[in-house]
Amino acid sequence: MAPPPRSNPHVNAEALSIYESARRQPRKRVLVEPLLWTRLHLEILSCTFSQCSPAPPAMMDIPWTEDPRRVARRFRDFEGYFFGNRNSWVAKEGSIRSFLSLEPSPLSWRCDLYLHIGGSRSIPLPCHYYCLGDHVPVLAHVDRSRIISLRKTKVDQPMRRFNIPAINVSKLKLKMVTPTESLHDPYLVALLIALGQLQWRALGRQKSQQAAGVMSKLLFSSEDRDHMYIYSTNITSSLINMFDYPAMKPSAPDPLVVQISSVPYKPIETLRGRLLALLLSATSLKDVDNSERLIVYT
Repeated sequence: MAPPPRSNPHVNAEALSIYESARRQPRKRVLVEPLLWTRLHLEILSCTFSQCSPAPPAMMDIPWTEDPRRVARRFRDFEGYFFGNRNSWVAKEGSIRSFLSLEPSPLSWRCDLYLHIGGSRSIPLPCHYYCLGDHVPVLAHVDRSRIISLRKTKVDQPMRRFNIPAINVSKLKLKMVTPTESLHDPYLVALLIALGQLQWRALGRQKSQQAAGVMSKLLFSSEDRDHMYIYSTNITSSLINMFDYPAMKPSAPDPLVVQISSVPYKPIETLRGRLLALLLSATSLKDVDNSERLIVYT
């Protein structure tokens, strides 16, 4: 059983629209892109995180179609690229991509999600995300080194020459938007919401009218050489409406509870099967539900 969510004494019990929340915080920047989100944005979303707990043991029986020597080399390459480039998100996200989408995996990958606010504003969220076939989006993945790089680029001051005061201002801004607990990064919450929005659209109007929401999952890798993390949460229809109609007050406060579980990398030989079993809730390919039922709840 998962431990109870970590309480947040600052979560607002009153339901406010996104624009109302911004007006009530005139001295703080609420309407900013997710790379600059802070604890304030988590409070506005009534977001809490569970204590991190070990993922349950699970294994998908998925055969490798390649020659055993090639498979062994693939494992060596994974360890070399993934652990040999600790701060390179390109190597780490690419290594996970090759594991999750290699045939006969049912997953295909895409680049970048978009957080939609209202009908006209779409904010790109760099990451990789994965679909069942070409239709049902089920999970996303981002490495912490990518978030760090993007955030630093966002706050850096444009300079024509070396300028110590400008550098110090950039460092201060970066510190203000960098979470003290990397597992509770607001950018990860934005990715879960953006994935939920994409899943909701994939359902179509008729099916979404019968659903209470969608289940979003996110893989997060970091400097931790022992574990990666799976985030999961229910994105409710009311939360989706909150972003679709940012001027409209939601009917009731709708807490966003994010569960975090840890998955050991080793043994590398079983990592692919363990991840697919946890992410697709199945222990064999024939048991994978290729319909929207994998992501929807009523």
